[in-house]
Amino acid sequence: MQKSKVFHIPAVKPWKKIDRLFSQSGIKDTIKDEDIVAVKLHFGELGNTRYIRPIFARKIVDLVKEAGGRPFLTDTTTLYKRARHNLFDYLDAAAKNGFTTESMGCPILIADGLHGTNGKWIELDSFNKFKRVKVAQSIYEADFLISLAHITFHPETGFAGSVKNVAMGCATKETKLAMHSSEAKPAYNKEKCTLCLRCVKICPGAAFYEKTKQVYYQKEKCIGCGECISVCPSEAIKVPWASVLAFDVQKGIMDGFKGVTHIFGEKMAFINIGFDITSHCDCPGESELPVVPDIGILASSDAIACDKASYDLVTQAVAYPGSEVQQKGIDKDEDKIEPVYPDVDISRYWSLCKEAGLGNVHYELEVIS
Repeated sequence: MQKSKVFHIPAVKPWKKIDRLFSQSGIKDTIKDEDIVAVKLHFGELGNTRYIRPIFARKIVDLVKEAGGRPFLTDTTTLYKRARHNLFDYLDAAAKNGFTTESMGCPILIADGLHGTNGKWIELDSFNKFKRVKVAQSIYEADFLISLAHITFHPETGFAGSVKNVAMGCATKETKLAMHSSEAKPAYNKEKCTLCLRCVKICPGAAFYEKTKQVYYQKEKCIGCGECISVCPSEAIKVPWASVLAFDVQKGIMDGFKGVTHIFGEKMAFINIGFDITSHCDCPGESELPVVPDIGILASSDAIACDKASYDLVTQAVAYPGSEVQQKGIDKDEDKIEPVYPDVDISRYWSLCKEAGLGNVHYELEVIS
């Protein structure tokens, strides 16, 4: 079986080698003059200190410009209500974490619009969980997509890298909801309702209505768009997190990834940042110790190969002193995800990646020294 090429910069003195990574991985040559390039990354939750460092994002922006592209940094809003739940708060959080138009040298765009539902539907020929994916508008309109992913563990997928960064991060709230929930419909707690009626005004399916100073929810009319979750100020409308199953999310991630690749084809590149690798994604408002020492930066035209190589390097690494992984007695050449998330089958995740037919779990690693 032919192996995909993955390029790797070790963690020691990586800065001057990023130019070579960008060139040798083929990213530079794939970008054409005047291509609008969406650089998709997570700008970090407020209070989290282990997200991708702005200096790495700025370097990629500069390299895209040198290749003739017109870059913008982008992400989408979240289902849960923290600092990245809507466009206004997310832009504020991004600025506080060091990502501004001035500091990055390019626009900062929240791709799914004001309420997290602005996008285009992509129909899938084959799927695991849902037959269409709604891709955030600004990403959909780009010519080229670079995934700049922070390697972490994740409570539902097990491993988070380029595949999750693209699948979940490029989708609007409708598709995020479908990925997380087996029902793909929100839950309503009338005790928390403040009768603002925003859900009644915005719901396209008329699932919410007001009568005798009470808001009622007709679940059977819900179309799963997620707009009510976005506008509710009191958290009376939320994702039914209790219904979230890891295997369900893993299958949804494959569908989401497939939808985005349908748009860009070969005009995609994947860069995984292996610094400050934590046992959770960058979404919590606090940070734990890393699980392993820094492994460096990886790049490939194959997202699955890039992620599998990243995962293998984490497996081969020693445990970070004092980390959750070390406390569980896990060390070099041992899987570090299963002890942290025993309900997540990481081997099943790689099987899904292989079955998706969108990349290769077999790779050849070329170290850039």
